[in-house]
Amino acid sequence: MSLTLSAGGAMAWRGAARVVPPALGLAALLAAWAVLTEAGIIAPYLLPKPSAVLAEILTNNEPLWRHGQLTAMEALLGFAIGNIVGVVVAVLMGWFPAFKRCVLPLALVTRGMPMVAITPILVLMLDRGLVPIVTVVSIAVYFPTLITMVRGLESADVEYHELLHSLSASRLQRLLIVELPAALPFLFTALKIGASIAFIVAITGEWVGASAGLGYLIVISGEYFKLAMMWSAIIVASGLTLVTLGCVMLVEKLLGRWTARGEGMA
Repeated sequence: MSLTLSAGGAMAWRGAARVVPPALGLAALLAAWAVLTEAGIIAPYLLPKPSAVLAEILTNNEPLWRHGQLTAMEALLGFAIGNIVGVVVAVLMGWFPAFKRCVLPLALVTRGMPMVAITPILVLMLDRGLVPIVTVVSIAVYFPTLITMVRGLESADVEYHELLHSLSASRLQRLLIVELPAALPFLFTALKIGASIAFIVAITGEWVGASAGLGYLIVISGEYFKLAMMWSAIIVASGLTLVTLGCVMLVEKLLGRWTARGEGMA
């Protein structure tokens, strides 16, 4: 009984050790924000009071909800498409070395292009709206998945490959039985990176090539000096990013048996 209690206490302590420091840091940041704005050290036309931002979120949340839905759809669609493309291309690169030699340099070149520069070109090609933003998010997300999945697929145990080869397993069977389980830790590392940048890229794209979305709302609110709304949109965007990242981490935890190797990689 005592061993059970001590084990439960240790788990509770580890959970608190993960939650308490970030919570204290957030509380200190909010306190500093409140003190600096209430004392007039930071002018209200630069940074509104936290109470004004909270009131904006609570009383004028219809624009936040409407624009936030669009940004969430753009970011999540791009996140899904980019990761699926990254995984498929990584598998094909593992199967066909010549394909890898052709595609990998192009992927590196694409990664070097700034998303802000690509977005106007995509808007000219695809017109304003959902498609160019989803495309630019997909481009930003697929590269981490591609590179980490290539490494993950190559990390599969050689002895398992030899065993399946002796059993005349097909290439697809080796992929499903050996390579993909070995690559899962690497995949979740890439998913966490993608979840962290998807909304950032979507909002940046909306600054340039959209007439709706949180990025558009931030720009318009700044132009009309509606700083409480602007900061409300920024906070909502941050919250959406954290929720997406939390969902990825939850799935990773549920698949802990297969993703344990990835804990030190994130």
